[in-house]
Amino acid sequence: MKYLRFFLCLVAISLTACMSHVFTDTTTRLQVENKTDVTILGVDIISEDGTSVQPWIRDAIEPGEKSKVVEEDWVGTFRVRVRFDKWDGMHSSQAMACEKRPWVVQALAKQGEPNVFEKEVKGCGEEDVHMIYSETTLDFEGGSQHLIVSQDEDGNVAFKLK
Repeated sequence: MKYLRFFLCLVAISLTACMSHVFTDTTTRLQVENKTDVTILGVDIISEDGTSVQPWIRDAIEPGEKSKVVEEDWVGTFRVRVRFDKWDGMHSSQAMACEKRPWVVQALAKQGEPNVFEKEVKGCGEEDVHMIYSETTLDFEGGSQHLIVSQDEDGNVAFKLK
């Protein structure tokens, strides 16, 4: 009888844990909508100290388009980097990413945009990468999220989560 009670308690606890997983989202499904006039090359999660970057959305998102929905284990507050193809750009350079996939970035012609950055990044031992990006901090609560990337009349990038 003692073992039967122990077994029933163990089953009840394990079922409770399974049911809490149903009600608590531990992953976030993200879709990005591009309302800017430039192509978005991808969306990355950046560590607090800025030393590591984890790609989330890897597909290019043309102006006016939406990305496919991508699910990852990101729940909480994270630094997010959105990479742009150009921002009033003039010339382009080809580089090789760490994942051995080619991607094209373009140089920033319009200097001084307050929230669009231009940076040379070490390219995993192959060559340096010229990157144009904007960063923000977003709070992902789990479940389905829709990130709208737009720009205001001054050309600043704006982020809105729905």
